[in-house]
This record gives sequence, C-alpha cells and structure tokens, in this order.
Amino acid sequence: MARGYTSSEFKKRRAKLKALAGLVDFFGTVSGFLLLLLCIVVITTLLTWFASDIGEVFASLLSPLMEALEGF
Repeated sequence: MARGYTSSEFKKRRAKLKALAGLVDFFGTVSGFLLLLLCIVVITTLLTWFASDIGEVFASLLSPLMEALEGF
C-alpha cells in the first residue's frame, strides 16, 4: 500500500518541486531568449546576403532577355 506524507514532509516536497519548477522556467526563458537572438542573427544574415546578391540575380536574368531582344 502507498505510504502517505506527513504535513511537514508534504511541505518540504512541495518546496523542492516549486524550486525545481522555478529553475526549469528560468532555463527555459534563457534558452528561448538565446534562440530568439540566433533567429535574429540568421534573418539579418539572410537579408544582408539577399541585398548584396539581388543585383547579380537581376543581371543574370535580364542578360538572356536583352540578347534575345537584340535579334529583333
């Protein structure tokens, strides 16, 4: 049969579990913040790359079109 807890044992156990829950919340918040920073860095890098590369993309797309139009 399962053993019951006394009032003081229950309070000690509850305090330990609340402390553990607080630690889990803290580390979850810190890891979420770090993940958010990582996402911001990745998005910034992608936008910088896109901004520097867009001119070359349009040039490579327009050059065959311009060559085709020169024949007319």
